[in-house]
Amino acid sequence: MRTVSNRLLPLLARYGSVLLAALLVYYVIREPVSVAIGGLSSSLKLASLSNGEDDIPVVADEDVRVEDPLAPVGVGQDARNSNPQTPIEEPEKYVKKYKPTKEPYPPIEDHFLWLTHSNAPPPVPENNLPPIPHVDELTPLLIGFTRNWPLLLQCVSSYIAAGWPPEDIYVVENTGTFRSNRQHDLSLQNPFFLNHTALHILGVNVIATPTLLSFSQLQNFYLSTALQREWPFFYWSHQDVLVLSDEDVRKNDRDHDWDHDPYATIYERAVGLLRYLNGPDMPPWATHFFAYDSLALVNRDAYLDAGAWDTQIPYYASDCDMYLRLHWAGYWQPQSEAGLIFDVNVALDDVAALFRMPGAHASFKGDPVFVDQQPNQQQSPNAGQDPSQSQERDQEQEHHEAELQREEEMRPWVDGHGETFAHLVEVAGRMHDLKWRDRGVRRNTWQGRQTGGLGEPFHRDPEGFAAGVEALIEAGRRVFADKWGHRGCDLLELGIESKDAWRLERDWDIRESPGSEGGNWGRDWMTGSE
Repeated sequence: MRTVSNRLLPLLARYGSVLLAALLVYYVIREPVSVAIGGLSSSLKLASLSNGEDDIPVVADEDVRVEDPLAPVGVGQDARNSNPQTPIEEPEKYVKKYKPTKEPYPPIEDHFLWLTHSNAPPPVPENNLPPIPHVDELTPLLIGFTRNWPLLLQCVSSYIAAGWPPEDIYVVENTGTFRSNRQHDLSLQNPFFLNHTALHILGVNVIATPTLLSFSQLQNFYLSTALQREWPFFYWSHQDVLVLSDEDVRKNDRDHDWDHDPYATIYERAVGLLRYLNGPDMPPWATHFFAYDSLALVNRDAYLDAGAWDTQIPYYASDCDMYLRLHWAGYWQPQSEAGLIFDVNVALDDVAALFRMPGAHASFKGDPVFVDQQPNQQQSPNAGQDPSQSQERDQEQEHHEAELQREEEMRPWVDGHGETFAHLVEVAGRMHDLKWRDRGVRRNTWQGRQTGGLGEPFHRDPEGFAAGVEALIEAGRRVFADKWGHRGCDLLELGIESKDAWRLERDWDIRESPGSEGGNWGRDWMTGSE
């Protein structure tokens, strides 16, 4: 005990004075200094207010307080922020502003009245009847559907009339309306309306997707269906096409075996291509294109081997990505004709014309032959125009009048015998040209032509649905551009390979434009051409 005391006494003697000085500073000197500083701050504020000086900031609160530098942070701040005299601004009231209402399309009509009232499939032209018995190969044809029932009805009917066995056709309902169409809960004006009854009368099959799928998801659904049903090969088609078996094929196809088969339907020629591709000494193949993929033949296992469709690229550019990866994987993807395939965005007024039924005329709304040419007739050839332009306009007018006269002369024949092959080809050609007029800026208007269905199950605003799809299209192009470092499908001519996916720097400045704009969008993946 004596030892501890002897040690503490020197320490207390050394540091006791320091502790005493600290206590004096805190309790004796601190308070007067704080008061003095507060008074000085008040004087400065009053002086600045009286002199009108702007260079010294004025404290908003009238009660000026100097925060204790040793006090916890925020103590004085809360007091200032809770000043009851500060006015509270009312939030601006939200007002809904509606978009202007667009003029709707005319109501959709029944484009196949004969089918509706007969409750029986239409007769197929005799020269286009499917082979009996069925060919040895499995030949399923998948046609996806989301919107525009008349266009799908025309597509399916054209394949049947051209000779494709109806029992081999599978309409894949991708509407996202679950069982509504099967239960007849949707009306004809609903964009997602699908007439199951009419399709069953035609003899085709209907498969429904579990929910609404994007294009690339739908393609993978095809592959999954082919696995489940053990289809090693299948065909698929877009719904906005009209097909005809080429009755003038003698003039166009040098490779056809005329000695044994003087005429072949689009179905028979498609089957012949399948046999050819699976013949001996043929390279491994993945796709056979007929008019690109308006109609395509698919080798299921080749697609699975290449990784299937990239669902992160939901719509446009997904085909470039898939077909390029198949190419890099060493698969052959040839193309040839099997018949006449027209890319259209409007339906015939009477689909029965495809079956050559008497009285069913091949006509469609917007046919340029029947468009009024009166504005051209009213223009004077001497109204300051180039004489060559005037002559060209006169020639166009004469051509138009000749076409119109030919159409009128056809009517009695069609009333008694049905349409001719030549006239169907001519009309389908005009339908195709109308879709791609002005570089195809209105080619997809068919997707929004039905605007009804309000109050029906799973109703979607047609304009909103289209806007959502467009947003996904743009997003998919950006994904493609980032995946391959390039905006456009022309990757082959750049030397890009499969191993380069997600490894290449962008070849454009992302600050100037996103991946969905500019670049070489619109180029063909095969050749790089437009």
